[in-house]
Amino acid sequence: MLRRAVAAEARRRQRISVAPERFAHDHAQPQAQSAGPKRRGLEPWWLPLYRRISKVSDGKPPGIVAAEMDEWLQQRSRLSEQQILAYVRELTRFEKNEGALELLDWMEARGANLSPGHQAVRLKLVSKVHGIQAAEEYFWSLPDISKSVKTYSCLLNCYGNHGLAYKGLELYEKMKAKNIVPDKLVYNYLMKLYQKAGQPEKVLSTFEEMRESGISADKFAYFTLIESYITMNDLDAAEKVLEELQKVAPVHWSLYTLMANYYIKLELFGKAEVALKKVEQVMDKAELQSWTALLSLHARCGNSTEVKRIWESLKSTFKKCLNRSYLVMLQALRMIDDFESLQQIFQEWQSSHECYDVRIINIMIRAYLDKGMIDEAEAIRQSTMAQGRCDGGTVCIFAEFYLDKFDVNAAVDILGDAKNMVTAHKWVPSKELVSKFLKHYEELKDVAGVESFLECLNSLECLDAETYDAVMQTYVLAGRT
Repeated sequence: MLRRAVAAEARRRQRISVAPERFAHDHAQPQAQSAGPKRRGLEPWWLPLYRRISKVSDGKPPGIVAAEMDEWLQQRSRLSEQQILAYVRELTRFEKNEGALELLDWMEARGANLSPGHQAVRLKLVSKVHGIQAAEEYFWSLPDISKSVKTYSCLLNCYGNHGLAYKGLELYEKMKAKNIVPDKLVYNYLMKLYQKAGQPEKVLSTFEEMRESGISADKFAYFTLIESYITMNDLDAAEKVLEELQKVAPVHWSLYTLMANYYIKLELFGKAEVALKKVEQVMDKAELQSWTALLSLHARCGNSTEVKRIWESLKSTFKKCLNRSYLVMLQALRMIDDFESLQQIFQEWQSSHECYDVRIINIMIRAYLDKGMIDEAEAIRQSTMAQGRCDGGTVCIFAEFYLDKFDVNAAVDILGDAKNMVTAHKWVPSKELVSKFLKHYEELKDVAGVESFLECLNSLECLDAETYDAVMQTYVLAGRT
């Protein structure tokens, strides 16, 4: 019996052995470097379980994903580590970071020893799910042997993503003290940190240091280098770098969109259009992000003809238009004030969408309010609220609209309806929105109004001492000392 138990335990552990390091390395790449990663996909027989864990990865209590995995093991055949890590990759790709992190935790709980590469993936997920402090604690809890260039570079990236450039630069000094030789990822993250820290000149010296050390620059490094020249308002230098790069290597489309964005800021729309034509020439047509970038940038150029041409090309390229595509197209049409086309595309989405996206609804509401078509906007709100689909953004759109129109009572009515509008979770207004209300009451010296507003905040369970202190100013101005 003992031998059978030991053998069974060994088989169980084999189910979740460690996958190739390449997986972790791919996911440690900077976002700009992998602007549109190609999907490696899942094996057909992996899909049933993936659908189950993907479904419970959104806003569910911790432990649900692990419970699904345990139940699957009890009811069906074994799982391979390649399969589980493929699930982690797919969940991460769709920003279902809680589920991805829980899968890695589940693996460790069942005896899997994560490599430094996998620990880097876990570190990144901890940073996204629990914050930078939790990520720091996880990193420093790792044994020294696991504090490799992979985990160090990942923490560097986490600091950059959380806007803590100074901490990232301090970490780099510790890496140098430990004689950790920087690789391409470290240099890329370091340049990004200097850029975020407002030290673009150090990006240039780091770029040269990387090349002198024998490491060839990739598209991410060139992206940051050109970005640094743009920050220093050195358009000639940025153009020169791009010209030199074109002579020696294929140029990634994101570099052309970076230049187009800068040309638009300088109102050099002709140069921007030339850069966008380059994007079309070099981009991978199967990469959705390049298409949505073209839509947005042509809209910022005010080029309605190009926006519509790109939209038709996008639809002919992809079998199914995703919500993301409709979202960007509607934003583009609103930007160029093509209201008729916006209505048509919205109706097209309504008749074809498979997944509901309240962001698209909110764009249409904003468009109607921009035109003063309040009844139409309210009709969408009521319909969306009846389906339980509104979010906090819907509340804010209406509240801010009525405040801008000096109809404070209507804005308060919207807040009073917030509980009926946002049913999926508890919603409270931002401090900025509360401040806008209070400013109106101060200017009008409206004591009765501010007291009604306080009752509304109390019903939303978000009345605090700071708001009470701000209300006192209205009383003082009204002579109610």
